[in-house]
Amino acid sequence: MLSLLFPATLAMVLLHRADGGEVRVFPSHVTSLHAKAPSSPANKVVVGEARCVLWLADGKVLAVLETCEVVRNLLEQAR
Repeated sequence: MLSLLFPATLAMVLLHRADGGEVRVFPSHVTSLHAKAPSSPANKVVVGEARCVLWLADGKVLAVLETCEVVRNLLEQAR
């Protein structure tokens, strides 16, 4: 019996952290996007430079410099 194997293509999205580093995420691992609220003294979780906050399937939170609109477009293109 002959079986054919098709290579799986895994697309990742490249985003930028506030410290200038790069991070790559699988679109399927992003569970929600939230535009960062305006800075306030009470908000100590997300750095001031971040424009979008991503919640990931493993429960982690990722703050990135790209706007949520840009992130959403990148995620849709990668799917």
